[in-house]
Amino acid sequence: MTSTSTTTAPRADLARLDYVDREFYLPAQRVLPWTANLAALPGEPGTPLRMTGVVRSRTGEPLSGAEIEIWHADADGCYSGYSVEILRNNLRGIVVTCAGGRFDIATVQPAPCEFSSARSDADVGHLNVIVHARGYRPLETRVVPSVGGARVVGESAVETFVDVDAGGAVSCDFVLDPIRPACGPQPV
Repeated sequence: MTSTSTTTAPRADLARLDYVDREFYLPAQRVLPWTANLAALPGEPGTPLRMTGVVRSRTGEPLSGAEIEIWHADADGCYSGYSVEILRNNLRGIVVTCAGGRFDIATVQPAPCEFSSARSDADVGHLNVIVHARGYRPLETRVVPSVGGARVVGESAVETFVDVDAGGAVSCDFVLDPIRPACGPQPV
């Protein structure tokens, strides 16, 4: 897939990145269509992974034009932008949902990050995701592709475990809450 444009301003306030790998966040990434390949060059090494789903409002309405900001380590546990051998925008991008709120992202299975200052024995390969839509609060999570079981997640981490099928695909929908006005009647 080819990129449609590049952003010129950060897509998220870094102070809010509590649940994603803040130290590997890079602003101004490629904006990609709803069907996107995060690999910047063909032939990215690693096990193929495909993530599909829908971005919806709390009432179930599909959110067209929602932005899924996504970045993750490669099959060796390295993030782009932090190694001269890896293109700055590899395995990163902002995927914009289609009219039905759908997205279909091709990438590779991430390995645990080798160089994280917060690395622990419990680290697993994950995709950092921030979902934005006008009028809705951003949703931040780590999507952890796993086969079968799950592990205990500490209270300070928000992770979404998704089952990887035999074909290397995961399906997850993201549900966004509306921004509530500071004054006046509150929506129910």
